[in-house]
Amino acid sequence: MSLRAKFAAVFLLLLIAPIIAVTVLELDRTIAVMVTDLGDTASLLIDLTFEQVRGAASGAGQDAMAALRDSQPLHAFIGSAQAFGKGVVYLRIEKPDGTIFSAEPATSIGKSGFAGAPPPFEDLQSIASGWWPLGAIRALWAAHNYEMNRAVQFNGKPIAIIAVGVSTSLIAPKLHRALGQILVVAGCAIALSLIGALFFGGLVLRPLAAITSGVEQMTVSDDEVKVPVAGSDELGVLAAKFNQLSEKVRLNHAQWQAERGQLVNIFHSISDAVLVLDVNGTVLFANAEAEGRIGLPAGGIADGKTLARLLGNDNPLVRVVEIARNAGQGVHDVPIEMDDGAHRVHFLVTVLALGLEPPAPGMLVILRDLEPVRGLRNVVDHSDRLMSLGEVISDVARQIRNPLSAISSELDLLRRDAALGKPVGERVHAVRDEIGRLDKAVEALNPFMGPERSGPRGKSTA
Repeated sequence: MSLRAKFAAVFLLLLIAPIIAVTVLELDRTIAVMVTDLGDTASLLIDLTFEQVRGAASGAGQDAMAALRDSQPLHAFIGSAQAFGKGVVYLRIEKPDGTIFSAEPATSIGKSGFAGAPPPFEDLQSIASGWWPLGAIRALWAAHNYEMNRAVQFNGKPIAIIAVGVSTSLIAPKLHRALGQILVVAGCAIALSLIGALFFGGLVLRPLAAITSGVEQMTVSDDEVKVPVAGSDELGVLAAKFNQLSEKVRLNHAQWQAERGQLVNIFHSISDAVLVLDVNGTVLFANAEAEGRIGLPAGGIADGKTLARLLGNDNPLVRVVEIARNAGQGVHDVPIEMDDGAHRVHFLVTVLALGLEPPAPGMLVILRDLEPVRGLRNVVDHSDRLMSLGEVISDVARQIRNPLSAISSELDLLRRDAALGKPVGERVHAVRDEIGRLDKAVEALNPFMGPERSGPRGKSTA
């Protein structure tokens, strides 16, 4: 059921309840008035007849019945009884034994107190005064006869019974007409209320429909959605708040897209294997290094599948991830050994919990290959050795330079002494000393050279 239909249903229920209540009260009042008028007519006719009977019997001595039988005014009055009201069916005077003394008109209506006689008027009054109006409507919906009677006493003895029959034949059409008018008025009121409910529902639902349409656009589009602000009422405030929310969502989405792009670029540029898992261990993202180094299927096939299903429950990476998830916190630089299909590979595994509060909604897994690290360490060690060798060579160069300078000087002096004919033995001995110093400097390089090179060089210098 739409919201507009709900508005109409609520309005209809709120209107039907008072209409029914008013209808019941009005029908009850109408029935009570009609029954009261009918009873008043019968009571008046009985009272007038009683006065006629008492007047005729008062001067009759002991034979009151003969006086009543001979009373022309009484018979004339009885003959005109139906003129007192259209609801009067008959008027008759009965003897105490039930014999009809005088009646107008002469009908086949049963005698009072005998089978076939109309029910007493008190029954109709009881039905009309009851709390359930449908009973009175059912009793008055069709024409029924009721009787009201009164006993006449003379000298303390009952001499006659005055009986007046009344009919609801005139009440029934009035009841039909009153009920029809009430139903027409109720129908018009209901129709107007439905029209008003639909119109009011349209006024109320138009801003809500715009907001609903805006929410639907927000779910399928990244653009900012604006809904018209119709006024300053509650719905207008709601529309303005929705526009503010739409603007904030657009900005947050743009910021998220930018940060997501940066993060994805970082992940793709990282040379280490990177995995993003949800709380159940399902792969949400795996970079190319992860697909190539740990045996995950390429092309995004691993997305949406659990790591245990892809690698097996006995895989050391799966066990490390399971330990980190059960502990509720990350682990750092855990060494593991895996088989990539060709040879055994050693990794350092770091598992970071995503989110600020436990339980973490996901995990970031980083696997760093140890082979490049070892190679880098070898390069560093080799660089250190080269640096040390350079220092040694620099020191040896200084030690060689000094003997060479001395030998050059001694040779110059030796040439001069030889030209002058002086003895040169001392000069030659000095040159041999400097050559010895050179040999010691060369021997200092032997620890940095292979044994196959250090041996022959040592023999040649010796």
